[in-house]
Amino acid sequence: MAALHSHTLTHPRGTGSRTRALDTAEGVLIGIRRIPAADAFDELVSAARRHGVSVFALAEALVALASGNEAPEPTAADRAARTEWGALF
Repeated sequence: MAALHSHTLTHPRGTGSRTRALDTAEGVLIGIRRIPAADAFDELVSAARRHGVSVFALAEALVALASGNEAPEPTAADRAARTEWGALF
């Protein structure tokens, strides 16, 4: 169980919905790519760095993409999520 949540030490506590979005985004990647939680977290962090966006914003954008609730005016994070994972949906 500790391995599943090892990433919790790398992001700040008290961020509420942002932390939940990060956990949900990890779950999305685990489900669609069949990868371990640590790999899903690493993929989110790497993609955020590549696109120059916050990992939290990218996580929120991935969750929106997966749920079909993309914003009408896409942000940089929305575009990054579509670039990275749009073909998977």
